[in-house]
Amino acid sequence: MEFAQETSFFCIFAQNKTLYCNKYIMEEKLKWYQMITLELFWVLCLLISIMPRCIRYYILKPLIGALLILTHYRYKVIVGNLTKSFPQKSTKEIKQITRKYYMFLAEVAIDIISLVGASEERKDKAVDWLNAKEINERLDGKDWIAIGAHYGCWEYLPLWSRQQMCNTFMSVYHPLTNKVFDQFFLRLRKLSSNIVTVAMRNTFSYYLKNRNKGIILGLLSDQSPALRADTQWFRFLNQDTAFIDGAESVALKYKLPIYFAYTKRQSPGRYTVVLEEIYDGQETVEKYEITRRYAQRMEEMITECPELWMWSHKRWKHTPEKQERLYGQNTLPK
Repeated sequence: MEFAQETSFFCIFAQNKTLYCNKYIMEEKLKWYQMITLELFWVLCLLISIMPRCIRYYILKPLIGALLILTHYRYKVIVGNLTKSFPQKSTKEIKQITRKYYMFLAEVAIDIISLVGASEERKDKAVDWLNAKEINERLDGKDWIAIGAHYGCWEYLPLWSRQQMCNTFMSVYHPLTNKVFDQFFLRLRKLSSNIVTVAMRNTFSYYLKNRNKGIILGLLSDQSPALRADTQWFRFLNQDTAFIDGAESVALKYKLPIYFAYTKRQSPGRYTVVLEEIYDGQETVEKYEITRRYAQRMEEMITECPELWMWSHKRWKHTPEKQERLYGQNTLPK
C-alpha cells in the first residue's frame, strides 16, 4: 500500500474526540540564517497577499508567467508529457497549452502566497463547494476519503475544513529538501486554529489510532509511486501509468466511501468543487477497480482543461519496460 509522496494529503478529525497528534508532528529547527530567510520571505508574501486582487492577478501573475516562459522552466518535461498524452494535437496546440500552463503555474504561486494574509471572507470565496450540504448530511461524523489531484490550486483542498468548523484538520506532509520552504508550508497550513500537521510516514499509524472519530482522509494520488514488482498499470492519458494505491487499500480494509474532488476553475484564484462518489464503502469490487475509476475520472477532468494539471512533474518516469528490467517481468494486463 502506498500513499502520496509529497504535500498531498489531508484529513479532518472531529473536535470532540481524543486525538493522538504530538508525537506525529516533526519540525526541524532552522539555522539562524535560514530563520532570517524564512521570516523575510513570509513578510514578502504577506505584503503581496494584502495587495488588491487586480494587482496580484493582473500584474504580478503575468510577470511571473513571462519569467517562466522566458526561462523555459522544465520545458522539455512539459512538452514531452503533453505530446505523449495528446498525440492527436498538433505542435502548435501543444505549444499553446504549454504557454497556458506557465500562466497557470504563476497563478497557483499567487494563490498560495495569497493564503498567507487571507481573510476569512477571501478563504470562503476561493472555493465554492457545490454539494457541501449533501456531503455533510450523508457523512457527518463518519470516516471517509476525499481524493483529488494536482489540478488547479491543490493547496485549496484543505479549505473543505471550513465547511465543518467543529472538526480539526490534519495536514499530512512529506518534508521538502529545502528546509526554508518546508517550514513555510508547515506554517501556511497552521493559519487556521483547527489544523494540525502530521509527518507522511506516520499517516497510517495516526489513522489506526484515531479511526471511527469522524476522519476525512484526503489524498492527491496522481503522483508517480515507487516502482515495485507488483506495481499495477492503468491506461491513463494514452500511456501505461502506475498509481498510488493507498486510498483503495484503506477504503476496502475499513469500508470507507471515497469521493473524488472534481474541480473547475471559475476565475483567477477561484474554483468550484463537486465531491463525486466513486466507491460507497460497501460495494463488492475487483482489485484495483477503485483506482481505475479514480484514474478515469481524473483523465476526464484533465482533458476538459489540460493546462490546470501539473505537467512539469516527471509523472511517467516508471514504465512497464523498466519494471521488467528490474524484476524480470511486468504486470501489464494480458
